[in-house]
Amino acid sequence: MRITTGRLRGRTLPFSHRRHGDIRVTSSRLKEAVFARLGPLDGLRWLDLCAGTGQVGLEAYSRGAEVVSVEPDRRRASSLKSLLAEWRIGDGIDLRARRAEGVLKELSDQGASFDFIYVDPPYHATRGGRHLCAALLEDVAASGILTEGGLVLVQHDRRQPLPESHPPLHRQDERLYGDSLLSVYALVDGPQADGAMADEALDDETPEDVEDESHRDGASGG
Repeated sequence: MRITTGRLRGRTLPFSHRRHGDIRVTSSRLKEAVFARLGPLDGLRWLDLCAGTGQVGLEAYSRGAEVVSVEPDRRRASSLKSLLAEWRIGDGIDLRARRAEGVLKELSDQGASFDFIYVDPPYHATRGGRHLCAALLEDVAASGILTEGGLVLVQHDRRQPLPESHPPLHRQDERLYGDSLLSVYALVDGPQADGAMADEALDDETPEDVEDESHRDGASGG
């Protein structure tokens, strides 16, 4: 896993099953496609709700964003904390080693707001009998922390459809990357997401075009 652009460009994230467990890693093709469409992130706030290895949040930080990364698994959170210290990343990334739904409530109570919220839970995980991606989308919608004009990006299994609307969020776009679907939501009354994410037709990449995304467990993606 390599950071592709910005102040950390070229740095490689260490990965091992001993450190991270049997985790699903977001493919480089998907990650690069997302960030290429979003453009510069200088001065914007990014919430990485299921950090895993930390690569998505680190890529956002590298491109200028202020980042909050959430990772409830102690082993992965400890590994990410050590990496942030090794790379001498100070206040640019706020790591919170707690469950996503609890952090969302904290952030809402604090009056925090974010321009981008990235949701990438383990594909097989559930909460209350529902896929975790759907439960977290509902949590984000209720939290009120998305800025006007901001985007919620949910990475989920293509076999786990999400609703078109979860007020006040409305789906603006979908992109297919192998077995992964990226669903993009914005506030119903906010600017449309077309300028940010809809500059290309739906990506329908075959599984051979992407890195292995079969490593999944009960903590997070990333």
